[in-house]
Amino acid sequence: MPALKLSIAILFILLMPLKTEGRNAEAIWDSRCEDCHGNNTKFARKYLWNIGGELQAQHHVDNLSLFMRQHYIPNHEIETIREMLLEKANSSLQFKDECGVCHGGITEFVKKSIWVRGNEVTGRESGKDVRKFLLGHQKLQPKDVSFFLRLFARVAGKPFDDEEEPLLQAITR
Repeated sequence: MPALKLSIAILFILLMPLKTEGRNAEAIWDSRCEDCHGNNTKFARKYLWNIGGELQAQHHVDNLSLFMRQHYIPNHEIETIREMLLEKANSSLQFKDECGVCHGGITEFVKKSIWVRGNEVTGRESGKDVRKFLLGHQKLQPKDVSFFLRLFARVAGKPFDDEEEPLLQAITR
């Protein structure tokens, strides 16, 4: 009987995949994340940003990969999931859902109305600071203002680091 158990154990070990790099990111998401977070595309569009090729979120901005390691994702699957979410974060459902009725599509809106220069986002025609404008626009919260500033910069193809966000949140609490 011990020989049979040993044979089964050896067979099991031999059948285990040696590499996980080729594992489909969608399959990983579906098996580990979908129950809580839903569709990966909608999740990435709503909660994540691709800032200069780095995946960022409203929380855990400094080290999203560390957060993912502490959030039921094995180390060998982090990069696969991160790359998939990074790619999907390039779209913008929140703008469409919350702003599209009045402002149309995000690409056209940014091209026509927004100017991004460094950490400065201004109205193309008015020259006004978009941050200040958004704080009084449609009862937006500071986190929403930060989201839209980053989104506008991303769509404009410009790097943007919202250094004022912590200060903005402290002022508006």
